[in-house]
Amino acid sequence: MEFFLISSWNTILDFDENSNNLVCREINNKLPSVTVDVKDNKAEIKIHNAEPISVSEDMGLKSGLGSTVFDIKYPPRSGPYISLMFHGLYMSATSTGSVTVDKTRNFSWETFRIISKEDLNNLSHFLNNSWYIRSQKKIISHHEIAVSDDFTIQIGNFFSTNTEDLIEALAKSNPKEVILFHDVWKTEFLDLYKPAVYYCSFGRPEGFECLKMSISSLRKYGKYSGEIKIFTEKNHEYIKNFLPNETFDGISIEKYTALDSTDYMSARFDTESISSLNEYQPILYMDTDIIIKNPIEVLLNSIISDEIHQFQVFKEVDDITQDIYWGNELFDDDSASEKPKFGFSTGIIGFKNYQKSAVFFKLIREIIFRQSTIWGTRQIIRCFDQPVANYVLGKFASLGSELFSSAVINFDMEYNNSPEDKYKSYVDSINEVVIHFAGGVGAYDWKLEAMKRFLSRLEEGSSSDKT
Repeated sequence: MEFFLISSWNTILDFDENSNNLVCREINNKLPSVTVDVKDNKAEIKIHNAEPISVSEDMGLKSGLGSTVFDIKYPPRSGPYISLMFHGLYMSATSTGSVTVDKTRNFSWETFRIISKEDLNNLSHFLNNSWYIRSQKKIISHHEIAVSDDFTIQIGNFFSTNTEDLIEALAKSNPKEVILFHDVWKTEFLDLYKPAVYYCSFGRPEGFECLKMSISSLRKYGKYSGEIKIFTEKNHEYIKNFLPNETFDGISIEKYTALDSTDYMSARFDTESISSLNEYQPILYMDTDIIIKNPIEVLLNSIISDEIHQFQVFKEVDDITQDIYWGNELFDDDSASEKPKFGFSTGIIGFKNYQKSAVFFKLIREIIFRQSTIWGTRQIIRCFDQPVANYVLGKFASLGSELFSSAVINFDMEYNNSPEDKYKSYVDSINEVVIHFAGGVGAYDWKLEAMKRFLSRLEEGSSSDKT
């Protein structure tokens, strides 16, 4: 079994090829090449578990000089902590990362913790991600998680914990939720904050032009720097060529073969396809006919902080009986269901955890396919994705609409052909984050130009603000 060593500064022992020296570096997602082999009261340090490390004339630790076998001494601290002694001198790590064998004492800088690969991966996951602290209702960036000496870790300005408690907590937790003790008994719940936004785009070039504008606005006006996933039949080069260079970082293309219009509309609910979202939370789906006007953080924060609802949605109507778009006929045909108090758009859906949402998404797809068997062809569908989603989530899931409904608005097409002064006044008065150019699947004959005009006005307003 491979073991590694972390210093009292919560840094990992590794090898620097440029200096041919052992060093202690920050714990990141890269596994160290340096391992430690412990047998009885002896320890040997190796690179890639093969090439031995030896103490050099300058008291550093280098390769190519043969092997140095250390005597293991146990510091006062209990647990898997050791000190390594050679010829009466102890190996020591400093806050700057240097490692030498020149100390005559056995204190904290000379103390190392043996750590397994699994525990190291858990620790790296925690230190290199952001987290939502439930009791504080705050998100702390990974930049705010500070390692300190004597195996102490500071969690923002809120509290500190010791490395041992953190490793123990991570071993008991799932990767997205950590129950952490500090100050002996005080408890905190921390939720992983690693957001992802995903789109589905297929077919006509006009749809990808909408996607381009949506992503550009998400980056520029939404101030979003996180992961974006695009589910599409197009290849990586096609997407990269039409997106502005500055927006392509953090975008991954998920190959998806949409067989027909049924797949086009229901791909967002295809659990096998979107399973790549499992490592993220919160997750936000958006149609390509959406422009972001203000920072998207408010939506993402509302998803991660919602401890009641499984989904955050945008309420379009209070009365679903006024039309077929919100599943009215499906509720009518199912006597075991109760009509919900509102109908929502599937153009934007937020959820915290893929695994907990997947069962509902899978059911939506299944119902769409089952209804197509009534006529024996997928070319005739009784209900498209939105009515079915309203039926499934309205009947079985817990839906929150207040936060999204205050941050999302459907663009009022009455203004699209209005004079410039009237149009500018309307656009400038919109304080919502998300502007959805809703109104028909694939209706690019009007959507594309409407989105271009809207984005152009945002760019004008942004330029005037700078001057």
